[in-house]
Amino acid sequence: MADRPPDSSLRIAIAAGGTGGHIMPALALGEALGNIGHSVRIDYICGNRPVELDIYSKSGVMPRVFPVGSITEGGWLRRAWQYVGLAYTFLRSLLMIRRYDVVVGMGGYTTGPVLSAALLCRVPIVIHESNTVLGRVNRRLAPRARILACGLPLVAKPENVDPARIHVVGTPVRLFITKGSRAEAAETMYLQPDAFTLFVCGGSQGARGLNGLMARTLGHLSGIWPSDRPFQVVWATGAKNIESVREQLENERLRGQLFLAPTIERMDHAFAMADLAVGRAGGSWLAEIALCGIPSILVPLPHGADRHQHHNAEILVRHKAALGYEQDIIEPRELARQILELANDSLRLEMMASAARTLARPDAARDLARLVVETATARKA
Repeated sequence: MADRPPDSSLRIAIAAGGTGGHIMPALALGEALGNIGHSVRIDYICGNRPVELDIYSKSGVMPRVFPVGSITEGGWLRRAWQYVGLAYTFLRSLLMIRRYDVVVGMGGYTTGPVLSAALLCRVPIVIHESNTVLGRVNRRLAPRARILACGLPLVAKPENVDPARIHVVGTPVRLFITKGSRAEAAETMYLQPDAFTLFVCGGSQGARGLNGLMARTLGHLSGIWPSDRPFQVVWATGAKNIESVREQLENERLRGQLFLAPTIERMDHAFAMADLAVGRAGGSWLAEIALCGIPSILVPLPHGADRHQHHNAEILVRHKAALGYEQDIIEPRELARQILELANDSLRLEMMASAARTLARPDAARDLARLVVETATARKA
């Protein structure tokens, strides 16, 4: 059979940046598109923050980089510069966007100007929202998107969006994270394979408030944990927070082994070790722990837009897959007591794990890829 002509390939742009919560699902989508049975050419578009570039680099991907960031962070001079970055990204997108058959927005600061440029050039857009509440950019652009794909059911249906265009597909997850070996992970991390393991993760950038809470919690937990039972912690602090976490832990009399790292390179190892996870409630993280069947304690971002992480957490809590606590309310001593109570109740942990698995959508990347390809082929026809 003759090779497919070069111009028969679908050109797809995937805009995703900011955090791993946007980039990892984008990479999972790219992998699924590569296995969809259609010739595709994919470009990733992101901002220029080091955390973004590092994630792409470690995945062997060279994205198109635009200098754009949040317009809500920093002083007036920084915000003014970010507006310049937005304008530059928009104008640069106009010059390149016509070559694509579809543009997919997975989240991050680049999606606004890139998707807006696509709409102006009449290139169809597909939006993916991993949370239960649409982000600000997605809320504005959703009425003009061909597809609004959701990781979780939305708390409120967006106005002026045809319900037929809304698809709850789940959040794409790299399936390799479910295939880790506990024995191999323990050897790599210098941990005990049979010890109860707590996995603490605040996302690719870490979470300062959660880190502080957990440092104090582990101090209390060390005081009440049975002396004859091994206990250990795998902790991803975020690159900016690892030194502060080390300083905080110096003031606590910790027991058990600790694997402390800014980021976890082998998430399959971390999930293979985890008997219980503690983390935020971003859509991508919840998709991962559901797929891996990990019981969890969720501490939503206190001041997130529209309290989206609180709404996310409520889904797992309602299905008894997780416990949820407010960061500013829960006391470290009480959180330590809850962790010990769960660790002593293997039946409850197994029920929570089973409940988490019922919420998993292992085909999310494939289902989203099909929607993207259908959108692209409709335009190319």
